[in-house]
Amino acid sequence: MTTKHFRTLWLSDVHLGAIQSRAADLSDFLSAVSADTIYLVGDIVDLERMKVKPTFLESHRALLGKLVAIAQGPTRVVYIPGNHDVEFRQMAGQSLFGVEIRLEAEHITEAGDRYLVFHGDALDAAIRKGTNLEKFASAAYTLLVETDVRFNALRSRFGGRFSPLATRIKNRLKAANEYIERFENTAASYAGGRGFDGVICGHIHRPCARDIDGVRYVNDGDWVEHRSAVAENAAGELELLRYRSGGIDLEPLFPDSRRRKLAA
Repeated sequence: MTTKHFRTLWLSDVHLGAIQSRAADLSDFLSAVSADTIYLVGDIVDLERMKVKPTFLESHRALLGKLVAIAQGPTRVVYIPGNHDVEFRQMAGQSLFGVEIRLEAEHITEAGDRYLVFHGDALDAAIRKGTNLEKFASAAYTLLVETDVRFNALRSRFGGRFSPLATRIKNRLKAANEYIERFENTAASYAGGRGFDGVICGHIHRPCARDIDGVRYVNDGDWVEHRSAVAENAAGELELLRYRSGGIDLEPLFPDSRRRKLAA
């Protein structure tokens, strides 16, 4: 793959230390792209899952090494811990192997848009109903994505392509879609209330870009189900990147961003 350079790159929910992490794919992706700044938007290492069922493979260690090597080069790397790597929040304001650790960040694009960057779990208390059904759904989702790993490993042995069963099931569940919509609306309202033009986050494992009441909501997805990231090009426009074996698909997001700012 030919290396493509971006002004900024956002990626999250890698879940290193859990069997469902697609660390090798992300490592290949990072060999095909570069950026002036990379934001690691939470749940990079799944410390929560490692306490119960640690699975830290060689591909996971190799990816950590690659991220450290990138941080020690010309690229600025900012790590914003999430709920699965919450322990790293104690190090906010410090640097680790060249990686800056922050609770959140403000990013201004080349086009002049101001984005709040955070993982998104800070909104959980506002959108979760705390029911037993939600707790069961969370546990069932973890089991489902782990089963997905074995299912796709079997598919690949017979020449099949990666196909996340968990995503297809989740997309058909009304409760899951209602929860995601609440999250998106709450995130946009929270960022707008603080004076930002938009928000870039992770947490819910669904890549998305929407304009919600004049605030731009962007989710960079994950490296469990979707193998996705968000990038800012030289013009300050955002693009959704999806990794596939042998290449990267690119989808422009808010392509009018630069024109809108120039006209303002």
